[in-house]
Amino acid sequence: MPAMLMAAVVPKLHPALRPSLLAQVIGRGRALPQREAVRQYTDKGVVAVKTPFKVQLGEGKLYAWCSCGLSKKQPFCDGAHKAVGMTPVRFKMEETREVWLCGCKQTNDRPFCDGTHRTDAVQNTELGQNVAA
Repeated sequence: MPAMLMAAVVPKLHPALRPSLLAQVIGRGRALPQREAVRQYTDKGVVAVKTPFKVQLGEGKLYAWCSCGLSKKQPFCDGAHKAVGMTPVRFKMEETREVWLCGCKQTNDRPFCDGTHRTDAVQNTELGQNVAA
C-alpha cells in the first residue's frame, strides 16, 4: 500500500470552482498523508442519514432538496454543496401532501425515497461517506 495518497478530481465541478477547490483538495500539489481521508463526491453524494424524512410539502411551493449529503438542514439544502460543486434538486409540489424525501441520497427517484436506504450497501456505509461501488 502506498505511503501517500493523491486526491482525485471531484466530478462535475463548476468551472469557477476548479482552481480554488482543487487547491484545497490536493493540498496545493503536495501529497496528503495516508491518515488524512480524501472524501470524493459522486453524483449521488454522501450518505446523510440511513432513513427517509417524512415531510408535509405545500402546493406551489419551491423546494431545494440536498443532493450532496452535507447540509445541516436535511433533507433540504443549506448551500453546503457549493464546496463540492454539486447542486440541489429543485422541485415544486403540485398539491399539498405528505411525502418521504430521501435521506441517504442514493435514491433513483430524486428527491423522493425509493427504498434504497434499506440496501446492504447503504446500511454498511458510514454517515458522511460515499456508498462503495
